[in-house]
Amino acid sequence: MKMKKEPAEIQKVIRSYAKAYEALQEYQEDSSLIPMGDQKTGCIGEFYVYLFLQYSFPKAALAYGNHSQKGWDIQITKPGKTPVKVQVKTVSAYSKTRRTSPLHPGWHELHLVYLDRGFLPEGYWIIRDRSIFKNKNALTAPIPGKDGTGSKGIPFGDNLAHALKKAVTK
Repeated sequence: MKMKKEPAEIQKVIRSYAKAYEALQEYQEDSSLIPMGDQKTGCIGEFYVYLFLQYSFPKAALAYGNHSQKGWDIQITKPGKTPVKVQVKTVSAYSKTRRTSPLHPGWHELHLVYLDRGFLPEGYWIIRDRSIFKNKNALTAPIPGKDGTGSKGIPFGDNLAHALKKAVTK
């Protein structure tokens, strides 16, 4: 039987993971025995966005996509409205390139999350204009607080990390 985990419990585990990740990162940078790589960053970003959407749309039904679903990660269904599909892309301060995994068609909103080295949100941007990605299949996340550091030609808009943090710590 699965135990229901509450957001505070999940956040505690994420903080523990951040400490272990930092130690592992040092081994990855200094040893050829373990390859460089990151598998959980995206899950953490999706978790934070889910909490943000839950906070922002309390009457909406939220659903994660499955692993074979490449075009979106979270679906928002508001009463009487057409579902909105959200693709979440997450990078962390550990990433040297800040390059996302490939974008796939099928989303209505792209939520870009930048995590600090403690895996807490430091950057959060929502992009709704899919047309700007016609010739791009990935993007480079901006460095929070440093203008001009993200993909050229992408209107990232305001960093909404304050709103994401509010939803995450609620």
